[in-house]
Amino acid sequence: MAKEKVKQLNGVFSSVFAHAGHITKEDAKEISGLDDHEFEHAYDKASKIAENIMQYEGNKMDKFLEHMAKAIDEHMEHFGGKLFK
Repeated sequence: MAKEKVKQLNGVFSSVFAHAGHITKEDAKEISGLDDHEFEHAYDKASKIAENIMQYEGNKMDKFLEHMAKAIDEHMEHFGGKLFK
């Protein structure tokens, strides 16, 4: 189960790069290792993150890290805690 959660996070992470135009959607899917349905879910989540970051007026990298930290925390709730205790 933990491996699947990491793959999902990897799907979101790689999809943000696809939304920013650095890689293709197909590349992001390949990097994630997710099946079509799971990848589309990760890609949709990344779309919201990328849109939020692109509209942000401040340091976009800080905003990206903030969003990824939130995504990690949300996925880790299923294991009863945070990534770093």
